[in-house]
Amino acid sequence: MKKAAIIISFGTSHKDARESSLDVLCNELKNVDKDVKVYEAYTSTIIKRKLKDQGIEKYNVDEAVNAVLNEGADVLCALPTHMIPGYEYNKVLNTVEKYRSDFKEIRIAPAVLESEKDCKKIADIIEKILNVKSENEYILMGHGTDADANVRYEQMNEAFAEKGLKNVRIASVEAHPNIDDAICNIRSPKEVKKVIVQPFMVVAGDHAKNDMVGNDDSFVAKLCELGYNTEAVIKGLGEYSLFRKIYKDNYINILK
Repeated sequence: MKKAAIIISFGTSHKDARESSLDVLCNELKNVDKDVKVYEAYTSTIIKRKLKDQGIEKYNVDEAVNAVLNEGADVLCALPTHMIPGYEYNKVLNTVEKYRSDFKEIRIAPAVLESEKDCKKIADIIEKILNVKSENEYILMGHGTDADANVRYEQMNEAFAEKGLKNVRIASVEAHPNIDDAICNIRSPKEVKKVIVQPFMVVAGDHAKNDMVGNDDSFVAKLCELGYNTEAVIKGLGEYSLFRKIYKDNYINILK
């Protein structure tokens, strides 16, 4: 059977974030099995349009699947990079499933936090990435959604607490737990050396550069206003090889 793969992301129009995360991931996965052609797809129409204005063309999911069909592959391996199985992830599933009858087999990798049990594994990885120190507080900016899968962010906080990392927590942009929830649970400015704020997202794009740091109502602005010594790390999780290994392992599993 001839296999082909599609790496599916929401996407980003930020060149630095794309090159240091999504591009690195795609190049690593292309080297897993040189006999499997790897395509890339972005789901955001707005981002695709912005990139096209820059002379960069990206497939959407339908276009990528059709490219795979034109190649003559009969096994499609789809790897979404989404953190949780929310609306965006389910849209990917629905799009790919339309082509079920066109392939002998379609294999789809799970979201990073597909189930509650994944939270403990990710908490272990995040602890290593952050190199957590007890004198600091750590706030990780998630996206947030009104989908049921938003519960994963609270489950991540529970997983951190179970590991004894009560100074690490998720605060999402568009749902609870949010930055105000996080601030209510951190120590006072006199009790901590600094608060480190970092994305809990694959890519450090618009949300990281605006909602986390840039605007007057950003995570960092709110913390500074309360007197916290704050450090912002504008680095997506996809920039860490330890985190990219999650995708590599999922990719290898669906290639088997």
